[in-house]
Amino acid sequence: MFEYIYQRKILWLLLGVMLGLAFQFSLDVIFSLIYRNHSLISPPTNYLFSIAITFIIMYGLAKLAGWMNRRVSWEKAPGVRFYFQIIAITIFVLMVVMGLRTLINLLLSEGQFIRLTDEVVVSVYFLVVSLLLVFLDIGLHLLTRWRNSLAEIERFRKENLETQFEMLRMQVNPHFLFNSLNTLSSLIYQNQDTAASYVREMATVYRYILEQRKADIVKLHEEMTFVRSYMVLLSLRFEDKIAFDVNISDDYNEKVVPPLTVQILIENAVKHNIASLRKPLHISISTRPDNTLVVTNNLQPKADAGYSTGIGLGNIQSRLSLLTDRQATVTKTDDTFTVAIPLLDARENKLINW
Repeated sequence: MFEYIYQRKILWLLLGVMLGLAFQFSLDVIFSLIYRNHSLISPPTNYLFSIAITFIIMYGLAKLAGWMNRRVSWEKAPGVRFYFQIIAITIFVLMVVMGLRTLINLLLSEGQFIRLTDEVVVSVYFLVVSLLLVFLDIGLHLLTRWRNSLAEIERFRKENLETQFEMLRMQVNPHFLFNSLNTLSSLIYQNQDTAASYVREMATVYRYILEQRKADIVKLHEEMTFVRSYMVLLSLRFEDKIAFDVNISDDYNEKVVPPLTVQILIENAVKHNIASLRKPLHISISTRPDNTLVVTNNLQPKADAGYSTGIGLGNIQSRLSLLTDRQATVTKTDDTFTVAIPLLDARENKLINW
């Protein structure tokens, strides 16, 4: 604080004059209470002398603070810094006030008696006010450090969240490509024309993934455009073995979700359930008035789900937890499996607002 004020000369001058006038007037009030014949208003020379002492003390406090900041930091030795600063300022203020006042009195009083108690009162008064200013400076310094520490902690927490989200996002993209290529390899042996169509649609779908590779949220209508393309891929693969029912209200088009969320839920439904002509898989996608997107499939689990990469609901829940306090809910009955995903407003994104 002292160094800051010292660097701003106009503020320095105004503060020095105001404090000097306040010091002298306060001392006059104190001495008028002690001595009946003491005037409440001192001569101008007394005020000028108080202003001069005030400037000397302020200059000394600024230089002492700067010197101690270089020698004894608050971070490395806060206890040593505190006591050292208090002792140094006490010695400095007493020496300046008592020394200057004694010197001036000796030069100008022409042998007149000097009351030691008066000098002690004046010195103690200047010391108390100086220490109050020092405590204010220390308080402001610690408050600033505390606020900076909080800001630094929040920055690290946000960077950690962004790193976690990026790792989860990196799980999803290769996972989709892995499954798509695995499906393509099967189609090549079954039907080459269907495989060729599948490649073209896969290129369209994967373009969306590349465009959204750095996004933590996407608008629902963009996600559903991608999902409809993904449905085309599944229809090419399964033909009449799988059926989709999409009922998305236009009121929710501007809501946001983590990218590929719906695709993962559809993929899990296909992966873990039987899809055949005798037992077709029905997948329903709809919105609810409680700001949720619901993906439901009829439950007809496979005896063996096959190889699993471990990407699914866990990834969705983890990504949602980094974006919002709302979570996905899973409802399982004897006949259906339902996952409700919260539809978010863009401002709910904690990675942006942190």
